[in-house]
Amino acid sequence: MTDHNLKWQKSAIEDLENTDLSIADIARKYGRSVDTIKKLRRFYNVTRKLPTRNRGAKKVADMVSLSSAHRAIGSRLTIYRASRSYSDVGAELGVSRYVVKLMEAGAHDFTLTQLLRVADVLDLPIEEIIKPIGISRSIEAVQNEHH
Repeated sequence: MTDHNLKWQKSAIEDLENTDLSIADIARKYGRSVDTIKKLRRFYNVTRKLPTRNRGAKKVADMVSLSSAHRAIGSRLTIYRASRSYSDVGAELGVSRYVVKLMEAGAHDFTLTQLLRVADVLDLPIEEIIKPIGISRSIEAVQNEHH
């Protein structure tokens, strides 16, 4: 084998191991066929070290809250659910337990009907359930001081 062959093969092996280039891209880069690169990979038993792709549904814990109002509703639901199961709260709200988890994470976009049910279950007006908890308490404190 000539030095030129060894040089491109070493470089191609490095690309196979350390880049996310496809086999076709590597073949084009070195002016070789896809089959040649596949044979090279098998001959040297090269393992691709590609980053894993996240497939499937996202975990609730990894979801981002939609807004401070969504987080506020979620926080109130979490407090309300303290002694109940997700299924029980879901039954009260007319949603699945998975949707309750999304609501608590602040990652569920509520319908008006759902907001009304949440307000009814929590026995609070809608205006109150969408206020961030810290802000609604500080507003009440300020209002109490002025009266």
